Amino acid sequence: MVSAIPNQISISVRLITRTMNAIFATIPRPRRPGALIASCCALILLATVVLLPRAPLAPPLTTNAAGAVRLDPRVARRSGNEVLWQLPPGPRPPRAAVFVAPGCTIRATDFFDASPGCPHCAGLPEERRFTSAALRRSYAVLAVSSRAQCWSLDAAGEDTELAAVESIIKWLVNEEHPELRGLPLIGIGASSGGYFVSALAARVRFSSVTIMIAEGVFAAMEEVPAGYPPALFVHMPKDSERATLVVASISKLKSKHVEVREIQCDAFAVSAEFLAARIPGLTRAVADGLVDVLRQKSFLDEKGFLKNDGRSTPWKEAAEEAEALPKQFGFDRHVTEELNLAYAYHEFTSQKDEEIFEWFESHMDHKI
Repeated sequence: MVSAIPNQISISVRLITRTMNAIFATIPRPRRPGALIASCCALILLATVVLLPRAPLAPPLTTNAAGAVRLDPRVARRSGNEVLWQLPPGPRPPRAAVFVAPGCTIRATDFFDASPGCPHCAGLPEERRFTSAALRRSYAVLAVSSRAQCWSLDAAGEDTELAAVESIIKWLVNEEHPELRGLPLIGIGASSGGYFVSALAARVRFSSVTIMIAEGVFAAMEEVPAGYPPALFVHMPKDSERATLVVASISKLKSKHVEVREIQCDAFAVSAEFLAARIPGLTRAVADGLVDVLRQKSFLDEKGFLKNDGRSTPWKEAAEEAEALPKQFGFDRHVTEELNLAYAYHEFTSQKDEEIFEWFESHMDHKI
């Protein structure tokens, strides 16, 4: 790149010289000294512009960034829980395994696209982006659905979900994929799944955990167990009550010498570009129509921020009334999730994936 700069200057100088010679021919001789001074200034300015360091161009916003890896999980049912898992593609062996606990009403199938192996998978935008990011980083992904709408946190008994998931992890490593044995195991859960992961980490040896939009079960713990893994809290401070509880959980963990970090996620304006980029299959034209409806119905404020979260915003009814949706529109949950994300009160987010994976990868000491 550096070697090209003198060539650029040389070409530009020759072009300006030829141009100025042609101009000089038309200028009376008494006025030519002034024109010569002006041309010298132009050459100096050109050299300055060429030699100044340039900021790199922003990469174009693509709609397939999260779809570079084909999501095609294996599916099983164990101990009353639906289990989905996928190993990273390519010849490189897995470098870690990540256990995922979805929130209430969210299923393991929402973390993968529909495929021959999982035709009922839904591929919600934020969940599938996280799965794709994990696979691209050579992580094996294990997602488990709760038996009911939300996770049970009962600790006593052999048939608890905590015991079931512990046995599922051992089954995957010892029977299905022994190549995972000896690798770091990390955990992430959102909402109800965040509480579950925080409790599971007291009995499963995770390298680290991420607790999303939840404060965890630490207030109910008499003692934080010795060797509790490093914990990252990802939450949305608009939920001020939960934010206060997260601060309390962080304080308790730090008092027990557990490494802790916090990431906050704020609201942002809704745009058609964002919706079309995050939801595979949603065209820009439909996204434009949806955002127009949001504006016309005053669901957005003057800056483009949602006034209420996606679940409380009757966007679909308004879009259908305005005939802004194609027939057999199949992205209801996907749009609602992205509106929830923009409102930033309580939603799974992949926007902090880079920081989350950096956290995981800086704590790879414990092994399965």
